[in-house]
Amino acid sequence: MQSNKYCILTSFIVFFVFSGCSDSDKFCEEAPNVTDVEIEIPLNDLTGKMVSLKSEEGAIQFIENNPFVADYFFERRRYTADSVVVNSMVNIFSSPAYKDTLYQQVRNTFGDFNSLQVDFERAFKFYKHYYPDVVVPELEIVLAGLQKDLFVSDSLISIAADYFLGPDAAYGPNGVPDYILMRYQKEYIVPMTMLLLTQKRNKTDRSDQSLLADMIFYGKSYYMTKMTIPCTPDSLIIGYTAKEIADINKNEHIIWANFLENDLLYETSHFMKNKFIGERPKTFEISQQCPGRIGIWVGWQIVKSYMANNPEVSVQELMENTDAQQMFGKAKYKPKG
Repeated sequence: MQSNKYCILTSFIVFFVFSGCSDSDKFCEEAPNVTDVEIEIPLNDLTGKMVSLKSEEGAIQFIENNPFVADYFFERRRYTADSVVVNSMVNIFSSPAYKDTLYQQVRNTFGDFNSLQVDFERAFKFYKHYYPDVVVPELEIVLAGLQKDLFVSDSLISIAADYFLGPDAAYGPNGVPDYILMRYQKEYIVPMTMLLLTQKRNKTDRSDQSLLADMIFYGKSYYMTKMTIPCTPDSLIIGYTAKEIADINKNEHIIWANFLENDLLYETSHFMKNKFIGERPKTFEISQQCPGRIGIWVGWQIVKSYMANNPEVSVQELMENTDAQQMFGKAKYKPKG
């Protein structure tokens, strides 16, 4: 079993989508030189072995060699006997619909997974630049029969490739809304993972239950993620379409005015806060066109403003700072409009 697990991703936690304009060019141009940072992430591709499982004996042998895959992705501990998981794996991976269609889409989408490995290695170069103590994990690629998406720990990043085929896949996970499913594509895996990995650096004052504190907490997370993938568009990190990005940039001052006029910043009701930072297709309280989680986006803009107006503050100091009120005051955030 992998140790030091600090965050597991589920289908409704992360927020990524495909395209959009952002200020990525600025961050990309100003990114530190990390060419001298040596990173090598070992890649363990288990997909070929898994899709070749044809018998109970083969599945039993696979589980013995890869117990974590059975435990996490197939929830072996829920059952009193391994035979339940064994039969499930054989039924899934020997099915022509899976083997001849969905798995072929995995191969066509990801190839040999080397490009994904390279992207992770580049992200870890930046991460290690800011935090030299970073442990480089193993990258593992599995198939999960569309049951789970991703596992992240200090020692292991395990990706269920069949979950990341997006809305055009022949088969998709049950119960995932279309606006979330569109984020489950190859391009989002690295941003999604780095958001989870860097969260452990993000300190917070748990006694401050205000919406503002939550907004700045999330803003810090997205800012740190951006530092590890500085040339990645903001849209891949925050999860808005190109049109949504354009609209909220154009109407940022109106969105901010809504927070101020309705005294939302110091709201402590979880029900009310969830309207602005929870997973929803739209923030209807602002407008029918305003995307969900708009409070997270505003929090990110506040943190960007804080760092721009306080250049002496390092990324590490930002992540250690738990005083949301102090950061908000020094951010001098005031969208023009």
